[in-house]
Amino acid sequence: MTLRCSYGLTVRNGRQVAGFTLVEVLIALALLSLLMLGLTGAMRAMSQTSESIERRIDSSDRLRVTGALLNSVLGSASVRRLPGGGSTGTAQAIFFEATPNSLAWIGVMPARYGVGGRHYMRLALEGSQVVLRYAPWTGAPVFSAWGSASAQVLAEPVTGFDLRYLEPDTLQWLPAWPPQNLRPNIVLPSAVEATIHGVDPPWPPLVTSMRGLAATDPSVMRGSWGP
Repeated sequence: MTLRCSYGLTVRNGRQVAGFTLVEVLIALALLSLLMLGLTGAMRAMSQTSESIERRIDSSDRLRVTGALLNSVLGSASVRRLPGGGSTGTAQAIFFEATPNSLAWIGVMPARYGVGGRHYMRLALEGSQVVLRYAPWTGAPVFSAWGSASAQVLAEPVTGFDLRYLEPDTLQWLPAWPPQNLRPNIVLPSAVEATIHGVDPPWPPLVTSMRGLAATDPSVMRGSWGP
């Protein structure tokens, strides 16, 4: 015969055997719940840390690829003087339109993108993306059909995009190019600085040296100098 007493004791064959009261069971369940809550919080923190690390690695990879692409395409800017070319439409000007938020030029697209060779190029903010657009060079002194040009997204989502241009004589960063009173033998800035806002985690400014493509004009010296 077995009887259970009100003090949590079980009586079996005249002997008292210790058991668990309802209060003890509730306390055990509460402790187990706290333990599970702690484990869940630790697993959530580990997951967030892992996601943060992966996001930083991905951002670092995109920064490296973007910097390498800009170094390549800006490092081969054409300085060939085109009749009636340039943003001002003056005779014998190069195709180079530089504003605080966009840059258009003629450069060489790396062959690894499947479209090697000379192209019209434009770097600008489109919506929440920084986009490099490119179209095959036709020899025309102007190009404006950017909407139908091929596109390479460099960064997204972003909140802003700024460009500055280094003047080789004064070493000052300018918001547009060319500046006034520029010496005739200078056709390109020494460098271009691209600042992309809103990338998470933030990117440092991308500074790329400008080098004229010597093959476009035998008289052009390497660097930012022209005839």
